Amino acid sequence: MPDIQGEENICESDLSSTIVFADGTTQFEESPIAIDQPIDCFYVYPTVSDDIGDNADLVADAEIGVTFIQAARYRSVCRLFVPLYRQKTISSIFTGRYNLPELNEIAYGDVLDAFKHFVANNDGRGFILVGHSQGTEHLIHLIQDQVENDAYLKQRMIAAHLIGFRVAVPNEAETGETFLSTLPCSPENFTRCYVNYSSYRASAPPNAITANFGITDSLDTRSPCTHPVDLGSGLLELDSYFSPSQLVAYNNLADNEAITTPFIKLPGLFSGECIEEDGKGYLAITVNADPDDPRVDDVSDFLPGWGLHRFDVALPHGDLITLADKQAADWLNE
Repeated sequence: MPDIQGEENICESDLSSTIVFADGTTQFEESPIAIDQPIDCFYVYPTVSDDIGDNADLVADAEIGVTFIQAARYRSVCRLFVPLYRQKTISSIFTGRYNLPELNEIAYGDVLDAFKHFVANNDGRGFILVGHSQGTEHLIHLIQDQVENDAYLKQRMIAAHLIGFRVAVPNEAETGETFLSTLPCSPENFTRCYVNYSSYRASAPPNAITANFGITDSLDTRSPCTHPVDLGSGLLELDSYFSPSQLVAYNNLADNEAITTPFIKLPGLFSGECIEEDGKGYLAITVNADPDDPRVDDVSDFLPGWGLHRFDVALPHGDLITLADKQAADWLNE
């Protein structure tokens, strides 16, 4: 993103939330404080550009909004750096050109240049890589191309939150396919590792033929799932943060006078469990809906095969920040 200071910098904007309880009552949650963060975060945003053509221009439009929704909350843990890049556009998906190497070369080239500038100027601080969808695609390439080939960068990479894009591991190992040496995060491998998951309804898991995420292209590999709730296991309640624009019931603030904040929390509504079976790996989302209470009861699906891709970050957003904070503390205390 352009180097914007003060109130115009969306990474410094108000992040307060309205907590909506099951009985319809609300509570205000203050914006997280960002003071003297000891580490940095390098965030690469997902496919949001509706520019005409296959690669976006370098004018920030939709990129600003998605950065605010997905990444600004990380500021309580780290200084946030967000490169504006000529990403592959929404149009390129629907024209079938998204995977053309020449388009990817442009997009990844921008991310790579920004990362090189970032590491050359952050005074040796540790960093967390954060991405979603296309952003994760480029960060995967970055880890393969830069981090795994550089002992200094491997030491400085606290973690990589690689959300909403495919990662493959061999059936009987944790490395050797997408990554040669970078392990999925676990309680035993808490830092210098990656978090990876894609969200699907528990009642509609990824189909091996039609799914875009949570699967691999080979019977010899499997898709890992890293639980964003403290790298745990089982069905765990998610600490979700949604923008009102993401929830149909709340996106018209004129009809929701109690919602005056840029984020909404719905405690107890969503739970997630990492499922790894038959080569698939995904975060299975259970909606704990009560049609008799006044609160919203669901989120809307995206395209067939995409699951709850639009909400990959929002569903466990608070958990991701908590995890990043713990990973940073662990790395700093080494």
